[in-house]
Amino acid sequence: MPWARASDFEDLKARFEGLKVVEERTITYLEISKDKLIDLLKTLKEEKGYKLFLDHSVVDFPDRKPRFQAFYILYNVPERKRVVVKTWTDGTLPTIEKLWFAGKWAERECYDMFGIYYEGHENLVRAFMWETYPYHPLRKDFPLEGYPNEYLPSLNEVMRGDNLQGLMNYERMHTAVPTLEDLEITQKKRLQKKAQIVLNWGPLHPGTHGTMWFLFDLEGERVVQCDVILGQLHRGVEKLAENQMYNQFLVYTDRMDYISALCSNQAWVVAVERLLGIEDLVPEKAKYIRTMMSELQRINSHLLWLGTYALDLGALTIFLYAFKEREKLMDIIEGITGARFTISYPRVGGVRMDLPEGALEVIKAFIKRFPKELKDWETILSRNRVWLRRNIDVGIITEEDVYFYGLTGPVARGSGVPYDIRKLEPYDAYEWVEFDVPVGEKGDAYDRYLVRLEEMRQSLRIVEQCVAKLESMPKDAPFFAESPDPKKIKLSLDGIGLKVPEGEIYSSGENPRGELGFYIYSTGGVKPYRVKIRPGSMYNLCIYPKLMTDRFVADAVTILASLDPVVGEIDR
Repeated sequence: MPWARASDFEDLKARFEGLKVVEERTITYLEISKDKLIDLLKTLKEEKGYKLFLDHSVVDFPDRKPRFQAFYILYNVPERKRVVVKTWTDGTLPTIEKLWFAGKWAERECYDMFGIYYEGHENLVRAFMWETYPYHPLRKDFPLEGYPNEYLPSLNEVMRGDNLQGLMNYERMHTAVPTLEDLEITQKKRLQKKAQIVLNWGPLHPGTHGTMWFLFDLEGERVVQCDVILGQLHRGVEKLAENQMYNQFLVYTDRMDYISALCSNQAWVVAVERLLGIEDLVPEKAKYIRTMMSELQRINSHLLWLGTYALDLGALTIFLYAFKEREKLMDIIEGITGARFTISYPRVGGVRMDLPEGALEVIKAFIKRFPKELKDWETILSRNRVWLRRNIDVGIITEEDVYFYGLTGPVARGSGVPYDIRKLEPYDAYEWVEFDVPVGEKGDAYDRYLVRLEEMRQSLRIVEQCVAKLESMPKDAPFFAESPDPKKIKLSLDGIGLKVPEGEIYSSGENPRGELGFYIYSTGGVKPYRVKIRPGSMYNLCIYPKLMTDRFVADAVTILASLDPVVGEIDR
């Protein structure tokens, strides 16, 4: 893994009193007091090249003083190095929003989930919960089921007099629910009206690609300012992770970015394998299968993006063509894994089961036919004058924007930044296959469209190489790892009893929507102490208000679709 070396920061020890530099097998981190935090982060960004902000959050230790350990994950793209910066606090931290705008959204999340107050933050509002919500759900003292302190009986009881108490786990007491007044307060906290009218777009609108609430402050049809209200789909996945065994949590990764379940599964199991130190024990066959399936899933995801993107801009035919091919891919995935949507096929140590008879022949038939289909769609779209006018010079993202807003995936690559985890930090079989990383030039919606089309072709290249390698392997080649010491590491397909030693790691995978990262803090045992999920969709979305400023309402769908967010990953 591309962690920085401790020696890279020796010169900083003389400049920052009390700086602690730790290099371990799974992580390299710098620890500093919070009064020197901003200066250290600024030095790392401007002098050491750590320009890309990846994530920020905290770990709660209620029995310690100070209580919270904050961490910031940074990346140096040219040198392929990652580092974590840590500090301790009892509840306040300085804001980093002037260094990275993406940090502004991460700080809102920590304020919402842990109650951390950020000094100097421009508008510290909650990220997911409504403004009047009194609790901080990710604190250790907040119960998994929440506080059932709202009396909300069923309408059947109120209107018909039915007695439902005790039936089907029915309870009259529920956790807090926002009122219309609560939502109005939340809206006014997000955006102070400057222009003629505030338009609410969503949260239930087909153009929002999920349940998201957008606010447009309009002067005619020109957007003066814009903001996004998340939290419409919040399911507390990180809280659930603290109460699930490592392989049990796999099923929740299916349901985050539900359009690329296999890629999310793969990112999670690779993170756990690296923390265990068993990545070299995973059989070659399992690595090739996981890589092949994830690339089929990437094509599947990009087909959904292309079809809905085209539909949003009026190209109904492309939607039908894309979904026709996507249905074939869904059949292939179902035939191999037994599921179409929420799949849970990878396992810590390999995959759940071997490939069925005939699977590779079906995949070969698909990759032989699909390039012609893709070329036909390009003929229809790529020089269409309506398509060009709706996409070219719309939503331009510069290279500096990529670093400042923490953008990854096709959104970053569309702006000329060749940031691809499969190349920079190869996992599974990616170091053994050849493929190119397509990049754009201008960084507009049209570049992001072209990048994703080329990514589908590169995915086909990867799948073709995986198929050839798998065909050359013996049919009885192992697809699951054997533990070198079953008493220490209990590897099994069900994952029951798998214990992970004390330690921490940040590991990520290249999802269709960008970098999906998992920061795992383990205190030993069968469950993680803290899991922080780094969602590509959330940080890619944080640039949306900037892109919409001084644009027209007609561009709202174009820009949003070119970012391709999935709400299940954003709200977690």
